[in-house]
Order: sequence, then C-alpha cells, then structure tokens
Amino acid sequence: DALLTAGKDYDITPFGVETQRLLRLEKGHFIVGQDTDGMSHPGELDLEWAVNANKPFFVGKRSVEYLARAEQRRKLVGFTLPSDSPRPQEGHLVLDAGDISGNVTSCEYSPTMDSIIGLAYVRPHQSTEGEHIDIRVDGAELVRGTVVALPFYDPKNKRQAL
Repeated sequence: DALLTAGKDYDITPFGVETQRLLRLEKGHFIVGQDTDGMSHPGELDLEWAVNANKPFFVGKRSVEYLARAEQRRKLVGFTLPSDSPRPQEGHLVLDAGDISGNVTSCEYSPTMDSIIGLAYVRPHQSTEGEHIDIRVDGAELVRGTVVALPFYDPKNKRQAL
C-alpha cells in the first residue's frame, strides 16, 4: 500500500508474473530452461558477445569452442503472427517443407504490439528477418509466422531514457 501511495503521481500499478513474462518477451529476453535446453549454446542464441574466448579457462570452454566450430543446426528467432491468428503454444512444431525443423518456446498475444509474438527454434536458413515459417498449431492447422528482429518492442531502448 505504501508503494502504491508513493508511486501514485507516477501512475504506478501492481502487476503479476504473467505480465512480467509478456514484458520480457516483448524485449526479446529468453527464459533459461524454457527458451533454452541442455543443448543450447551461445551461437544459437546470438550470445557470442557474452563469451570471452580469450579467457584461458572457464567452465564449459571446450564445449563452447567445439560447438562454435560445428555446423549450426538451429537458431532461436523472434516471430510474429496477426492478432486474429490461432496462437501457437509452447512446444508446437515449426516445419520446413513439411519436415520438423524446430519448435515454439514462448508465445503470447501482445496488446502493445497488437500481434502474437513468440520465440522459436528454426533451421539456420529459416532465421533471416522477413522469412516465413510454418507452425503447426492445435488441430494440425498451419499458421504462417514472420521472422523478425529482436526485441519486438522498443529496439533502441528509448523508454529507458524516460
């Protein structure tokens, strides 16, 4: 109550976990263990910048170096769908010419974007911005998403300057 009173002039409002999950998705932040798995590596997540390859040792260095040399098999991308499209669920399959090429890891309707936004693993050739991906939703229906650059919302972080 004291926080709400103190923040009244700033239009502070309480929010819950689901709102927090939507806000992180709008910013393109992934959840370790939901959007990643035990086989995920920095190259799949565009996190090469976070690994200091010049460091003489860190736990997992040998595995990261090995995976960096290996052919990349999947990439985590952002995708959008029109707001009136059936919404994919986590685990729904991404297809490439009828073959399974990946899966949806997170997906929600974003009122801010007025569209369905999500993260999914796809084959590297499907990861280019503007590429269309087929997602099999409930009832074996196919919806066509569009790969987009992350984050979905406020890519230049202008809101942080407010």
